[in-house]
This record gives sequence, structure tokens and C-alpha cells, in this order.
Amino acid sequence: MTTQSPASRHLGSSYIMESRIGAGAQGEVWRGRRTDSREVLAFKVLRADLVENPDVVDRFIKERSTLLRVRSPYVVAIRDVVIEGSTFAIVMDYVNGGDLRDLLRARGSLPPAQVASLGTRIAQGLSSVHRAGVVHRDIKPANVLLSSRPSRGGDPAETVATGVAPGWGMPEAVVPRLADFGVARICDTFSASHLTGVIGTPLYMAPEILSMQAPTSAADIYSLGIMLYEMSCGTAPFVGEPAQLLSQHARRDAGRPDGLPDVLWELIASMMAKQPNMRPAIELVAQRLEAMQSALAGMPAAPRLASPPQSTASVVPYDWDAPSPADAATAPTVLSGLTQATVTASAIPTLVSGQSVNVPGGLGQASAVGGAQAGAGAPVPMATSMPGGYAANTAGTTPPASFFPQTGPQGTGYTPADAAALAPRRPRRRWWMAAAAVVTVLAVVGAGWWYFFSGPSVDSTWPAALPEGNRVQEDQRYTEVDDPYLSADGSRLLYSNMSKVHLFDLTRKGTSKVWSGECDEARFWAGTSLLCSSTSGQATLVSDSGKTSKAPFPEGSTFLGATTDVAVISSGEGTASDGPLIAYDAAGKEKWRAGGHYEKGRVRNGFVLAYESKSKQIQVLSAKDGAVLMSETGDRPNFDSDTQLPGGVNIQTGPEAFSRITSSGATIYDADGSETGTVSGSFTEKHQWAASVPLDASALKEAYTSLAKASSSTTPVIGPRGTINVSIDVKACTAKVGDKKLALPEPAKGEQCVIKPIGGLRDGQLLMQVGKQGYISDETGALVVAVSPDSGKIGWKTQGTYVATVPPLGGGSSGARLMLGQGGTYNYDLVVSSVTSR
Repeated sequence: MTTQSPASRHLGSSYIMESRIGAGAQGEVWRGRRTDSREVLAFKVLRADLVENPDVVDRFIKERSTLLRVRSPYVVAIRDVVIEGSTFAIVMDYVNGGDLRDLLRARGSLPPAQVASLGTRIAQGLSSVHRAGVVHRDIKPANVLLSSRPSRGGDPAETVATGVAPGWGMPEAVVPRLADFGVARICDTFSASHLTGVIGTPLYMAPEILSMQAPTSAADIYSLGIMLYEMSCGTAPFVGEPAQLLSQHARRDAGRPDGLPDVLWELIASMMAKQPNMRPAIELVAQRLEAMQSALAGMPAAPRLASPPQSTASVVPYDWDAPSPADAATAPTVLSGLTQATVTASAIPTLVSGQSVNVPGGLGQASAVGGAQAGAGAPVPMATSMPGGYAANTAGTTPPASFFPQTGPQGTGYTPADAAALAPRRPRRRWWMAAAAVVTVLAVVGAGWWYFFSGPSVDSTWPAALPEGNRVQEDQRYTEVDDPYLSADGSRLLYSNMSKVHLFDLTRKGTSKVWSGECDEARFWAGTSLLCSSTSGQATLVSDSGKTSKAPFPEGSTFLGATTDVAVISSGEGTASDGPLIAYDAAGKEKWRAGGHYEKGRVRNGFVLAYESKSKQIQVLSAKDGAVLMSETGDRPNFDSDTQLPGGVNIQTGPEAFSRITSSGATIYDADGSETGTVSGSFTEKHQWAASVPLDASALKEAYTSLAKASSSTTPVIGPRGTINVSIDVKACTAKVGDKKLALPEPAKGEQCVIKPIGGLRDGQLLMQVGKQGYISDETGALVVAVSPDSGKIGWKTQGTYVATVPPLGGGSSGARLMLGQGGTYNYDLVVSSVTSR
């Protein structure tokens, strides 16, 4: 008896799903097309019980831009993410050549050179997935589809001969393409009792997948090692019932199959290390597989095994109860040219000059960006808090971290990301930047007190530069935004759309493009120039006028961040993982060089924070001339986590001062590196202030002093008129200054309470983020409000999530405008608005 495929059906107004071609643990797979095209597409339709879970629905919406960003000839590209009623579908390329499981059935074991050739391409595809901040979590032969032709416009060299005799229905040559990388990320909020088939397949599952820690990209490297083992000898290294398999993955080392060359076996064995931090970076895996192909050419396949060789007790077994190593948060990712860091979640997008603005899908989330991680540069418009973000009070949420890299000298940026996102660990470095602004969740309680602010001048990248007024008027709207960034001075916006990168001048009326081009990755270089790179390793500088030139740094370098005058990189050549710091101007001319062994770092407010590994010194340098302003002995800081200040050093409070936190208190330094004082106390990133102005050494000391006196639930809000403490009652979802209740919009029934101070305005009002972006019409949603601390009344409010403040139309140094994120279920807009008077 045969089962007929369901009848064809429309998906929205754009697609027709013509026939069901398969089903799996997460749902069904259909073949179809766009209504206006004959190109065949594949549709993954999530099963009904997943769609009924609100967490999965929320994740589905938020992950759209991340999944669409992954591009590689060795990845099945996701074209669209569609929601229509109760149907949730992922639209992707249709691949017609079967999968790797089919090839292994036909061949048994593959020759070593073919294992290396296929493995190189699969690893390169996985690297692209990891660079987007996605952990696949279900690497297996069935998820490696085989295309009979290269990607559109691709090189025929992408293909690999299958060696399969005619009659097996297998093409003579194929391109391996990694599939299903978005499903586990969308579904990982589902309850553990429903996770069968979602978090991985036991034959290939890394031991840490079942731990309490969020899985990292190192788990994918383990699974790929298992798959390469099977490709080499025809069987996985461990067999048995699921419980037996999981135990073996954690406590047994795989036996070596006969006939496996040393160079291939050594790499596979290293990938199957029980401890995540002992596995090689995915870029290193790809490089080593590619390099060994010529040496393996002509070697016969190892005998096909019916069962794996005898395993042995692991010398370093995996302990599910042990805490994961701090440096094993995620596996490294290295793209030729530079390095890129990963991202963790955050809550509420706050951008500042030189940073990225990711606010896709569900705006209520924000994460720092810059550098490779998120944000490099000085804190700009947003509220710079003790750690560098703005104070946040979100009932029932965890402290936000960061999502995407951001660059820029003056600012801290935020983009939405999943709280379970990655925090990379890598032997080499990721290809873009490092370090980002930090946002932390906290509750604020207490009475207010003031001090008069007379610090550095406030430019248009700080919220305090917003003019006085009583209404907000929209000036510009940028639609269908993906992966946005601001230049260091806040005057230029860069984002991706339709496979291209677009540059806009925010100071011009309208939204016409200044420049468009094709880049796999793009960030702001010094000033308003761009750094554009392709996956082939080509890195190009693009001037504000569109003139291009070759990037000046050597391959293997790490981009740390930029100011309005210089871009700073850590130079790495050949196999070196560290080198001197080099600063270049907008044209790529070297401005200064600091000799030493530097690998990662952050750039903010004209300061460079880095670690010199040979002398074991945590250093702050001047971005202007490379002079060392502070050098203290210490352990290597974690530059890959946006939830902490590397080495306790805070360079996010403005260009006039920085500080270092120790177990006994905080030490304050002025812009020349002179120590100006210390404040005793216990300071943590979970307790911070919110500032809308840059702080000089005196004001910074005052801020720490107020923080030391405050309870853990009290947040000082700093503005041009001084500092005031705000208290928030999370249960009641109310905010007070002293005894005065602030008349903030109340959340709808069942809506999450979100109240986040951003800073003080020039007219004495407090700038606050209230609510979270929603998708239900009767929800209050996200609002930015200006509220008087004296009367408690709202002066003005506007819909959206605070992202940054940017210069006024026509440019100039006076005044500023709001940049807000507004989004629906499928995309989001960036809206630039002026505060005016009626």
C-alpha cells in the first residue's frame, strides 16, 4: 500500500509547495517554487507541536536574519523564513543529488584523498555557519546534501568526484552542501522531553550536548570528526543503544581503523577530543584537510568495517557535572584575512557610533557589537554604564550580552541575539573584530541625589545631545535591514540587503544610497571608510566616495576596532596567532605600531585595550599614537565574552578617562594614563550606572563613589544636569525617583515588564526604554520615553527600541536625533527621528 503525497498548497502569496518529498523529526520537507519563478526550491515545514510552543515561535521570528545571512557554496542557502497562520516554513535551495549517507551506502569507505576533499568543503561550509553565530548541533551524513552542480556562478572546482559506478543514481561529481543548520537553533527552546531528534543524533553527538551548558560550535567539530571517521572506514566509532552511545562519547576513545593514514587519523582524533576546548578550530580543520589532499592522492580506501575497532578508556573523559572551562565557550572561527568573534545575547538594541545595529525580528533584544564580537570604540549615544551599556531592568530575563561585531571608536552597540548564543574560544582568531559594549540587567531602587556635570563636551553620538522638545518626528526610514553598523561619528549607516552591502549618509535628506557593493563581510574602517572582505580572503578598503584599494594588513590579522581617525589591527602572519598592534588611517597608511605579542583587544573612545602575552601585561594604549597608558600584570582577559570587562578594565565611559576594577575597588585614570584616584568597594557588571554623557576622571570617580554607596538594586542615572537614582519595582512594573512615581506606560496583561534607564537629557528629563517589541496588536510594545523626575509626567514618547543617537540632518556638532528599531514578524526597520517642539 502506498501513501499519496498531499495536494499542492500555497504558502503565503509568494510560494507554491507542490509535493511532499520527505519527513523528519522536526517536520516535513516539500518541493515547490516561487509563484513568479520556475526555480525549484525546498520547504522545511515545522511540525504542529513545535509551532504551538511560544518560545519556538519567538525564536523562529528572531532567527530569520541570522539564518538568511549564512552564505557559502557548501551550505544549503536559506532563502526565506515564512509564517502563515499555523504554518512555519524555512525556504531553501533544492539540492538534487541525494546526501552523503547515500554515497556511503554506495561506496562503503572512501579513499583518504576523497575524505579530505569532501571534508574540506564541509568544514568551510560549517565555518560560514559558525561565523553567523549558529551552532548546527546535528552534523551527520544525512544533513550533507550532494548537489550535481556548483552553486550559482560557482567554480567547477567546487565539485568532488564520487567514484560511484553507473546504476546507483549518484552523480559522477558532487558539491557537498550542509543542510538543516537553522532548525536546532530555532527549536532549542523546546522542553527537554520533546528534544528527541532535535538536538542531535546519538551516533554523532558531542558529549557536552547533554550538559547544562549551552552547546557551542566545538560540538559541531566533534560531530564532524565522527562523520570523517565513518567516511574513512564505513562505520561510526561507537555503536549501541542511545544510552550506551552517549556514555561512550563521554568516556571512551575511538579505536583507530586499519589503513587510515597518520595525518588524517591525527586530525580526526583531535576533533573527537572529549573536552571542547581541546578540539581544533573549524578553520584549522579546513586548512589541514585541504593541505593533506596532495599527500593522500592515490592511497586506497581503508577496508569497510562492519563494526568499529575496540575503543579504550579515555584519559580525559567528559564530566557532565563539571563546569565547562572558561575558554571553551565556543569554538574559534577564522576566515582568511581577519578574525571574527561570536556573539551572545542581549536585550534591547543600543547602538553607538562605530557599531553594529542588529535589531532583527524581535526588537526587544539587543546585543553589543563591534570588533569581532561586538563593538569596538568609545561609548557613544547610548547610556554608558559602569560596564559600558545602559542600565536595564527586565523582569525574568538574564543579563544580555552581545550579538554581532561592531567597530567604532566612540560607542557601544547592541543587537538582538539569542541568550544562548556563542562566546568563542579559538586557538587562532576569528576574522573580524573583537570586543563589544556590555549591557547588564539590573533592578534599580533608591532615593535620588545630584551632582553638577561639567565634564567633556557632548557630541551627537550621546543621548544628552538630543534637543529639548515635546514630540518626535520621523525623518528617515530604512527598511528590510540586516546586519547594520554605524560609523564612528554616527553619520554613516551600513547594512546588508539582497546580497549586497549598502552605505547611507544619515545627514542627507532621504534614504538614497551613497554606495552599494558585494561583500561577504563589511565593517567601518577609520572614519567613514569601509573594510570589505570576501570568503576567498580578499580584503578591500572602500572610501566614502566608493574608491577601492587593497587592505594593508597581512592575512591572519585581527581587526580590533576603529576611531574617527584610525583602524587598529593585531597583525598575524603565517602560523602566528599574535603580533604587534598596527593602526592605519582611512587610506590604509600605517600611523603607528606597538611591538609585542597581541592577539585580541577592544577599541573604545580613543583607547585600545589589549593583552601583551609575552610579558603577561593587560594594557591600555592611546589609539592616537600607540602610547601605553596603563600596563598591569594579570592573567589573559576573556575578550570573547561581552558580559565582562576584560581584565576589569573599563574604557567605555568616554574619551577623557578609563578605569580598572579589582577585588578591592576601582582605580581611575585620566586620558594621559595618570592615576587620579581610587574608590573602595565591590563592583560587578550586574550593578551599573546609566550615563548619557561622557565622563572625565572626576565624574568617573563620582560615579563609582555613588555606586559604592548604593544598594545592589540602585542605579544612578547620569546626564548633563547631574545624577539621580531611580528605583524600579519589578513585580509592580513601576519606577520611582524618591517618592515620585514615574508615569510610564504600563504593560498589557501577560506582557513582560521591561524598564531600562538610558540616561539623563539636557532638559533634566530621564530617557527610558519601556516595554519589549511585540507581535500582538493589543500589546504596549517597545517605547522610548522622556519622563520628568520631578513631576513624573512623560514629556514625549515614541514607538520602537532605542538603538543610537546620530547627527542631525545637514550634519554639524550641535543637536542629535534618535535611531530606533521597529519590526514586525518578518523584518525590521531602522527609523531616524528628530525631537521637536509643536
